[in-house]
Amino acid sequence: MDMLDTTSTVAVSLYALLSTAYKSMQAVYSLPTDVSLASHGLGGFDELPSVDVIVPSFNEDPRTLSECLASIAGQEYGGRLQVYLVDDGSENREALRLVHEAFARDPRFNILLLPQNVGKRKAQIAAIRRSAGDMVLNVDSDTILASDVIRKLVPKMQDAAVGAAMGQLTARNRNDSWLTRLIDMEYWLACNEERAA
Repeated sequence: MDMLDTTSTVAVSLYALLSTAYKSMQAVYSLPTDVSLASHGLGGFDELPSVDVIVPSFNEDPRTLSECLASIAGQEYGGRLQVYLVDDGSENREALRLVHEAFARDPRFNILLLPQNVGKRKAQIAAIRRSAGDMVLNVDSDTILASDVIRKLVPKMQDAAVGAAMGQLTARNRNDSWLTRLIDMEYWLACNEERAA
């Protein structure tokens, strides 16, 4: 029994030590650097940078996809905005046809229909190869953006020391059940702890 108690105490202590070290490293790496502390304004640029938004989609619900694309179309951003919707060989393409046609009328939208499913990363690459924007924003097809997301993210990317920026994710149904609350908590941890580090 003493051996089991000792082993348990050592294991818990080791876990606590590793967790503390991990948390400390996250805190250090998430601090801003002194390389170029640019203001959050867009000073120094004659024009706003162009932004290409890439939305890979596979078998998405038409209403959900339409809400996602409408939230991108409604962005309060004065610079050039191009959207690349990549349908990754969806099996429900006929159901999505009306959504594709509606947004294809907007000159900012490019609809890419891949003949077969190649996976999210390759779908994103298909759009990136056509992209020519100064900045690229990747958005999941079930995401609804607040109207000021691009306007707020672009200044962050003006700092040469910043390689990537992201918004805060929240689950729309976070108050529905204990499971959705846990999922929302995971989003918060992913945004504010893991990715910040």
